[in-house]
Amino acid sequence: MIRLFTPDLYVKSFMDIDIQKLVKMNKKLIICDIDNTLVAHDMSLPSDKAKQFVENVLASGLQICLISNNHKERVETFAKALGIHRYSFAKKPIKWTYRKILKDYAMKAEDVVAIGDQLLTDVLGAKRMKIYAILTSPLVDRDLNSTKINRKIERRIYKRLENRGILKRGVFNE
Repeated sequence: MIRLFTPDLYVKSFMDIDIQKLVKMNKKLIICDIDNTLVAHDMSLPSDKAKQFVENVLASGLQICLISNNHKERVETFAKALGIHRYSFAKKPIKWTYRKILKDYAMKAEDVVAIGDQLLTDVLGAKRMKIYAILTSPLVDRDLNSTKINRKIERRIYKRLENRGILKRGVFNE
């Protein structure tokens, strides 16, 4: 069970992800969370760093889409500014939206990477689908109330992962 909360890669920020390494791993699609992964949850538009990341992904030949548990208007506004497809109200970690993405992009799970800042939604959702999961550190400490609940549960999961020598919060792979 603990393996479902274990990311394949743990990085401080999306900016630390080696896109060329993903290309060499034959990945074809990145599914990326928005809130506290690319920008703080209260930023309605992408930052320059988020725009640059998406441009770098696309320039590498990989495809990218956004996945978020947030509401449609927020996700559409953000995605439109980047010119990429989005999946809102995804209900991560439920498999439904991940299955839809795989079908829409005609991809197999092994061709895909998921990036996000939460063990309980992003990593668990990806791992349940056998998608390569990259965990980032949250960009800011402030969270939505619903996310604050998840963070309390996450602290316990991090403790278990650390006790087993699997993952320690703040100790990154790259």
